Amino acid sequence: MLGGGVAQVLVKRLPLGITFAYVPRGPLVPDDAMPDAIAALRAELARGRCAALLCDPEAAPATGDALAEHGIRRAPVYVQPRRTLILDPSTDPEALLAAMRKKTRQYIRKAERAGVATEETSDLARFHRLLAIVGERDRFAVRSLTYFERLREGLGERLHMLMATIDGEDVGGLMLARMGERAWELYGGWSGTHTEDRPFYLLKWRALRRMAQLGVRRYDVGGLTEGGDGDDPLKGVEDFKLGFGGEVVEWVGALETPVTPWLYPLWQLAGRRRLARAAA
Repeated sequence: MLGGGVAQVLVKRLPLGITFAYVPRGPLVPDDAMPDAIAALRAELARGRCAALLCDPEAAPATGDALAEHGIRRAPVYVQPRRTLILDPSTDPEALLAAMRKKTRQYIRKAERAGVATEETSDLARFHRLLAIVGERDRFAVRSLTYFERLREGLGERLHMLMATIDGEDVGGLMLARMGERAWELYGGWSGTHTEDRPFYLLKWRALRRMAQLGVRRYDVGGLTEGGDGDDPLKGVEDFKLGFGGEVVEWVGALETPVTPWLYPLWQLAGRRRLARAAA
């Protein structure tokens, strides 16, 4: 605990027994307490051979200017998305639908009329098979089934998998993590079949309704693009997400600070590159 806050610190190894530390979505403190919290983490990590500390808090972008005065600067690499969309599933369903784009509402209803079915499943292999199809089509690497098994082991009943099917065929999958009143989309996708039935629109809607049943009030769609031009290959995915309404939020991004100054160049030369590869 850091003055009433909390942080999860992941320590990664570099050559020669040197490490760097990463704090995902933390430390969890008010923005004005961020300098002291990061300083406390830095002091604790300095007891070992730690080169650098990378923090990735849900803090306002302006926080970065204040932190620069304390030797904490925006990193040239990042792991967590800096922009995302937040929805409130506890909103009255009709009001939630009304806040969506017209096409999104139409596609949800079209999927219902087409007989798209959705269900929650505990079958990791089934979800992984669907994700592998999506990865092959969209050319992105899919983590191993063992990785997902470890993820479920860690999250337990807070990990949810929902599937969309048409005539018994799995056509969409969505994996979410839930903690208290918050939920995050982790992985998901559409098989590419039955385009005219719009199955993934209904799957997302049913995921929102399921999270509402479980008391979720803050549903994170898992990130948006960096806000660049229309050539971004993920622009279509972002447009799909934005169709559901909600609030676009922007965070400060990854923050970097030396822990052991004479080791810091090793982080700059090797650690950043390793982190960027892991996040790709």
